[in-house]
Amino acid sequence: MKSLNSKQFKYALAVLAIGVLSSCGRQTSDQYMQEAKQYVAENDPGAAIVALKNAVQLEPKSAQARFELGLLYIQQKQFESAEKEFNRALEYGYEASKVLPLLTQAYQQSGAYSAISKLEHDQDGLTSVERAEIGYFKVVALARLNKLDDARVLIEELREIKTSSIFKGLTASYMLVLDEDYETAATSVSELREQAPQNAEVLKLLAQLKLSLGAPDEAAEIFTDYVQSYPEDKQTTFVLAKLLVDIGKLEAAEPYIDELLQLNDQNPLLNQLKSATYAQKGDHANALKHAEIAINGGIEAPSIRLVAGYSAYQIQDYSSANRHLTYIAGVLPDNHPGLKLLAASQLQLGLTSEAGDVLGRLDQLSDEDAPLFSKASYELLRDGFEKEAKVLIEKSTNISRTAEDLTRLGLLQLSLNNLDGIVNLEEAVSKSPELVSAQTTLAKAYIVTKQYDKALELASNWKNSTPADSKSYMLAGDVYTRQQKFAEAKVEFENASSLDTNSPSPKLAMVNLAVVQKDTQQASLLLDELLIKFPNNVPTLATYYLVSKQANKQISGIEKIQATFDSEPSNMDIRLLLARVYVVEANYLKAIELLTAVKDQKDLPRAYWKTLGQSLIKTNQLRPATLHYDAWLVKEPNDKDAIVGKLLLLDNLNKFAEAALLTQGYLKNRDDVQMQLLNTHFLLMQADYPAAQKAYDALPDNVLGLPLAKGFLARFQLNNKQPELALENALVAYSSTPNNRNLILLIFTYDTLKQTDKTMQLLTQHIEKFPQDLAARMLLAERQIGGDLSGAMASYEIALQQNANNYIANNNLAYLHLQKGDIDKAKEYGRKAVEIKPNNSAALDTLAQIYVAEKDYKEALNLYDRAITDAMQNEEIYLNYVETLLLAEEKFLAERKLGQREMKQKASITRVDKLKTDFGIE
Repeated sequence: MKSLNSKQFKYALAVLAIGVLSSCGRQTSDQYMQEAKQYVAENDPGAAIVALKNAVQLEPKSAQARFELGLLYIQQKQFESAEKEFNRALEYGYEASKVLPLLTQAYQQSGAYSAISKLEHDQDGLTSVERAEIGYFKVVALARLNKLDDARVLIEELREIKTSSIFKGLTASYMLVLDEDYETAATSVSELREQAPQNAEVLKLLAQLKLSLGAPDEAAEIFTDYVQSYPEDKQTTFVLAKLLVDIGKLEAAEPYIDELLQLNDQNPLLNQLKSATYAQKGDHANALKHAEIAINGGIEAPSIRLVAGYSAYQIQDYSSANRHLTYIAGVLPDNHPGLKLLAASQLQLGLTSEAGDVLGRLDQLSDEDAPLFSKASYELLRDGFEKEAKVLIEKSTNISRTAEDLTRLGLLQLSLNNLDGIVNLEEAVSKSPELVSAQTTLAKAYIVTKQYDKALELASNWKNSTPADSKSYMLAGDVYTRQQKFAEAKVEFENASSLDTNSPSPKLAMVNLAVVQKDTQQASLLLDELLIKFPNNVPTLATYYLVSKQANKQISGIEKIQATFDSEPSNMDIRLLLARVYVVEANYLKAIELLTAVKDQKDLPRAYWKTLGQSLIKTNQLRPATLHYDAWLVKEPNDKDAIVGKLLLLDNLNKFAEAALLTQGYLKNRDDVQMQLLNTHFLLMQADYPAAQKAYDALPDNVLGLPLAKGFLARFQLNNKQPELALENALVAYSSTPNNRNLILLIFTYDTLKQTDKTMQLLTQHIEKFPQDLAARMLLAERQIGGDLSGAMASYEIALQQNANNYIANNNLAYLHLQKGDIDKAKEYGRKAVEIKPNNSAALDTLAQIYVAEKDYKEALNLYDRAITDAMQNEEIYLNYVETLLLAEEKFLAERKLGQREMKQKASITRVDKLKTDFGIE
C-alpha cells in the first residue's frame, strides 16, 4: 500500500474527525473557524481555507469567517476571491476600519480602479495612517480613470489629515504628477524614499517618474530594488525584464525572463524578450524559435520580425528569413539594414527580381555592400533582368574599392557592353597584380576589344609578378595568333605547356595554331597525342571533329566522339557535344534521340535546352517543341534563346497576340533591338496598327534601313492607302528575304496597284528559285485558274507530288477535270479530296457535281445530305443542292428548301429566279 505524506495524513485525520463527529453530531461554524486557526498556526493555508469555507457554508452571514477567509486569500495572492469575501464581511457588519485597508490592497492588486475610487476613506474607526493610505490609492485610481479634477479635490482634502505617513507624502507628490511637473515630483518622491527605502508604492512611483523623465537606466535600478523586496509581484517583474531588454541590458534581464517563463512558457511577450536575449548571445536557433512563438502568439511588432529574420539568416534558414523580413519590408524605411538581409536571403532562394527591387531602395551604401550588390547584379543579368541590373551596377560604381570588388564590377559592366569595365579591371590589377581573376578578365576584355598592345603588356607584367603561371603565356600566345605572328605564338604556347603539364589547354592552343596555319597534318598529330592523355576532354574532342571535317573525314571525328560517349554515357558534356555534332551534320533526329534519353531534368545546362529545341523545330515537331520551350521558359523565364524559340513556334502557328505579349514581357527587363523588331512584327501581323506604329517609332534609327524594317514600313503604307510608296519597300523586303510573308506582301502590293502581270511574273520567278515552296505554287495555281487551266492543272499536279494529301489541290483538280469533261479523272481527284476532308462542304459539292454530270442524282444527293448543314452558309453550294433536287425530280423538297433560306447575294437571287423559270416553280 502506498504511504501517505504528512499533508495527506493530516487531511485524512480531518476527514476521519468529521466522520466521528458526524456520528455524534454535526461540527459547528465556530469549530471550523477554530480548526482553521490551528491550520494557520501549522502553516497550512490550504487546509485553513477549506475549514473556513465549511464555516461559511454553515453560517453564510458569519462576518468573522468571511473576514478571515478574505485575509487568507490576500496571503495566497487570490485577490479577486479576497475582494468577494471582504465585501461580504462589510455587508454582514464586520468593522469597516479593519476591512477597508485590506480591501483596498486587494482592489489595488487586481486593478479594480473603479471600485477603489468609491471606497470611503474617511470611514469611522480608520486611523489617520489608514485614511492616508486608502486616500492615496483612491487618488491613483481616479487618475487612472481620467477623473483628474476629482483627484485634485481629494488630494486637497487629504492634506488635512494629521499624520506623518509616507502615503500623505505620496499624495502630495501626486499633485505634481497631475501637473506633469515630473522633475519636481521625482525629487519629492526621492526624499520619501530616504524615509521609506523599501516602500512598494514609493519605489513604483519613483521608477515611473524616471521613465517619464527619459531616464530608463535609473528606472531599471529602482525596479530592480522593488523586485528584490517584492518578488511575488510578477507584473512588475515583467515590466523590469522588458525595460532591461529595451535599454540593452539583456544579460541582466534574462534571469527575470526565465523565472516568468516557468510560469507560462507560451506567453508571447516573454518569448519576444527571450528571443532578444538569445540573439544578443549569438544563439540564433533559439532566438528564432522564441521569436516564432511570440509571432504565433499574436505579437505583430516589426522588431520581433526583424529579430526572427536576422536569426534565420544567421543559421542559413533563408526561407524563414525571407518570410519574416518580407512581412515587414513595407514598413521598414529605405536604407534599413534589414533590407540588405532580405535581399541577401532572396538571392539565396533564387528570387532575383525581388532582391533587385529591395536593393533598389538602398542608396546609403558602404564598401561592405559591394559584394551583395555585385551578386545581385550578376543574378539579375543571368536571369534576364538587365534594366534592374544596370541600376544596381551603377550604385556599385561608388562603393567598389577593393581589387575583388573592382573585378566583379568590371566584369558586370562588360556584360552590359560598358567599356568602363576595362578601366575598373585595370585598377583591380594595379591594386592586386597577383589576383588571377582580375588578370584573366582584363585579358579577355583586351582581346575582345582588339587592344592587343595592352594585352601583351598585361601578359608581360603578369609573367613578372607570377612567372610560374601559365596563363600569362597563354594570353601572349593568343594575341600573337590573332596578329598572325605564328612563330612568337608557338614559343609562348610551348612555354605554357612546360609550366602546366596537367592541363590540355596549352597543347590544344598549339593545335588551333596549326589549324590557323592550315597545317591539318600537324593538328591531327597533336590531337592524337592529346587524346591519349586526355581521352574525355570535350574541347579536344570537339577540335578533333572540326579538324576531321576540314579533311573531309568527319565520320572519323563523329566515331571518336561516339566511342567516348559509349564508354561514358553518363557524361552530360560528351552527350551534348555528340548531339551538337549531329546538328551540324543536319542529323536532327539523332540529336533528339540522344537528348530525350536524358530522364533527370534537374539542373540541365543551357546547351541541352537550346540544342534539343532547335532540333525539334528543324524536324517540324511542333507539339514536342512547344512543350520543350514551355518547360524551358518555366525554368528560365527570361532566357533569350528560349523566348526566341517560342516566338518562332508562335509565328508558325499564327498566334501573334501571344507572341507580342511574350516579346513585351522581355522588353520590360531588357533593352533589346531584336526584340523590338519582333514586337513590331507581331503587332503588324495581328493588324494592331496603332500599337505597331508606336513600336516602330521607338526603333533606333540605325535599324530603320534594314530590309525587315522596310517591310514594316510597306505594311504601314498599304494600310494608309499608299501602295505606290509601299512598292519600293516591299521589293526591298522580298529581295533580302524571299520568304512566304514577304512574297504575299509584294503580291498584295502589285494587286492593289492592279499590276497582275507582275504578280504572275513574280510567282513564276519565285517558284523557279524555290521549287519546293508549296504555298507559292498554290498561289500561282489559284491565279492560273482564271485564264490558264492547263497551267493551273500542271501546278496542282506538282503540288500533289510534294504532298499527296493536299486537299485543295485534289479538289481543284477534280473541278478542272470536270470543266474539261474528263469525268473519270475528276471523280478520282474528287474522291481523294473527300477522303482527306470527309465533312468539307466544298469537297462534297465538287464530287456531287461530278455525279450530277453523270446523272447519278442519288449519289449526289447523298453527298449533299452531308454538306448542307445549318453552319454551311455558302449560297452557291446550297443552290447546287436545290438544283440537284430538281434534276432528281424532288420538286416539292426543292421548293421547301428554297423557302427555308433567303439568298442575299445578287448572283444567287438571279439564279433562284432562273431555277423557278426553268423548272416551273411559282
